[in-house]
Amino acid sequence: MFNKIKRYFKILQVFHKYKLHNILLKEYKQKQESVDLCTCPIDFERKSNSVKLRTAFEELGPTFIKLGQAMSKRPDIIPIEYGKELEKLQEMVQPYDFERMQPALSMGFYPGSKETGIYSNFIDIFDQFNTEPIASASIAQVYEAVLNGENVVVKIARPGMMDVINLDLDILYDLKFIFLKLLKIKTQIDIDGFLEEFKIMLNRELDYRNEALNMERFRENFKNVKQVQIPKVYWELTSDNILVMEHIYGVPLRDFRTFSLDKRKRIAKLISSSFLRMVYIDGYFHADPHPGNIFVMKDGGIAYLDFGAVGKLDSEIKKEMYSIFYGVYIKDVDLAARSFLKLAKKSPDDIDIHAFKWDVDELITRQHYGKGERHSDDFVKLALKYDLSLPRTFSLLERALVLIESTSLDLDPEYNIMSDVRTLSKEIARSKYSPARLVEDFQMEWDNIYDLMKNVPTGINDIFESVKMFKEASVVKQENAIENRRLIISILHNLFITVLLIASIILLVLGQKEPGLETIGLVGFAISIILAAIRILRKI
Repeated sequence: MFNKIKRYFKILQVFHKYKLHNILLKEYKQKQESVDLCTCPIDFERKSNSVKLRTAFEELGPTFIKLGQAMSKRPDIIPIEYGKELEKLQEMVQPYDFERMQPALSMGFYPGSKETGIYSNFIDIFDQFNTEPIASASIAQVYEAVLNGENVVVKIARPGMMDVINLDLDILYDLKFIFLKLLKIKTQIDIDGFLEEFKIMLNRELDYRNEALNMERFRENFKNVKQVQIPKVYWELTSDNILVMEHIYGVPLRDFRTFSLDKRKRIAKLISSSFLRMVYIDGYFHADPHPGNIFVMKDGGIAYLDFGAVGKLDSEIKKEMYSIFYGVYIKDVDLAARSFLKLAKKSPDDIDIHAFKWDVDELITRQHYGKGERHSDDFVKLALKYDLSLPRTFSLLERALVLIESTSLDLDPEYNIMSDVRTLSKEIARSKYSPARLVEDFQMEWDNIYDLMKNVPTGINDIFESVKMFKEASVVKQENAIENRRLIISILHNLFITVLLIASIILLVLGQKEPGLETIGLVGFAISIILAAIRILRKI
C-alpha cells in the first residue's frame, strides 16, 4: 500500500509538472465541440503539448513508455499529432550494474555442467560472458557471450520489473475511474478494452518464452528467403526472464547514412517487400520494425530483431486488406472503397458514399504520385473522417507500415510502396494456387466433399450408372457396329459430365476460402447439371 501511495505522488507530481491534466481536459473539450480539424495555431499548440506528454511518459518509466507507444498506434484514442510524437519514445536508459541484475539470473533455468552437474553461477555456463551490456532498455538489458564456441546474445529482464508494471497498471485503472466517473468525462472510446489489450501486450513482452516462440515462427516463414535473417533461439537456456539467441552482426539501420545510394535503394526495397510478405502472405508481422530493430548484413541482406510485439491477421481481414491494397495499386476506386467499407463492416448506405469515393480517389492519387511523402496513415485518417470502426489489428499494422514507409523513404527519397505490389501479387498467387497447396486443401476438405457427393440429386445417379455400363459394355461383343459406337460415345459423354461434376464440387468446397475458385466451381456445377438434364430428357 505504501508503494502505491508513493507511486501516486510521483505520477501526480509529473502530471502537475507538465500540466497534463490541463492538456487532457482541453483536448476533451475540443473533441466535444468537434473542432478537431481546425487552425494552425491549435496545431502548433498540440505539437508543443505532445512533446510535454512524451517527456512526461519518459520520466515516469517503463509502463508509461509502453503506454505511450501503444497509444501512438491508436489515432481513435489520441489526435494524430500526439501519436506521431509518442512514436519517438525511447527506452535507452542508464544500465544497471551486473550485480544488480543477479536476482534475475537466479530465476532462470539452466542445466548442470558435464563435470559436476552443478553450476555455481549462470554465467559459468558460457565460454565467455561480457558483463558490460551492449544495450539497455527500461525493461531489459542485453549482453554478449560465447556458448560452445558460438557467439550469442543474452537478453535479461530487469529484476522486479513485473511488480513495478503491475503497480502502474493498477494506478491506471484508478485514474480511468477518476476521469470517467468523478470528472464525468464522457467518451465513446473503449477505455477498458484498450487497457486490457495493453495489459496483455505487456505480459507477452515480459515473457521471453513468448518472444522466442515468435522468433521461431518468423524463422519458419522466412526459411526460403536468403536475404532475410531471423536469430536462432537457444531453448535450453531460455526462460520466462532470460532469452539466449544467435548473435547477429550487422549495421543498425539507423546508421544508413554510411551506405551508398544504390545500396540504400536495394535495402529499402528488401525491407518493404519482406514486410509486405509478412502481412499479406503470412498474416503474421513484426509490430515494431523501427530502424533499431533492423540490421543490414555484409551480404546486403537484412535481419529483424526484437520480437516481443507481433501482429496477427485472420484470413478474412488479410483478404480484405489486400483487396484495398490491390484496388489502390490498379487505381480502382470502387474496389478500394468497397473493400475498405467491408473491412469496417459498414454499409455504403450509412455514409455519403459519393464523398467517400472522392476521398478514396484522392488517396489513390497521393499513393501513386506523391513521391517522397508518407502515406500509410491515410487510411486511418479516412476512417476517422467517416467514423469507421476498423479492427484493432489494423491500428497495429498501420503503425508498423508507417515505420516501414518512413524508414524506406529515409533510405530512398523516391521510394513508393506501390512499386512492390506487382511482385507481391505474383507471390500471393503462387502461394494460394500452388499444386501442393491445392492438394493440401483438398485433403483437409475431403470429408465435406464426401458429404456433398452423397447429397448429389438422385436424377444425376443415371450418370454414375452409365459409367458402370462401361465395364459391362467392354466385355459384351456387339454385333451392331453403329450401335456400339453410339454406346461408347454416350459413355464418354457421361464420364465427362461426371468428371466435370466432381471437379466442380471440389472447387466449390475449396472456394469457401478462395472466392475465385468458388465462382469457377459454381459455373462448372451448373454446366454439369444442364448437360445431365439433357441426357436424362433424351432417354425419356
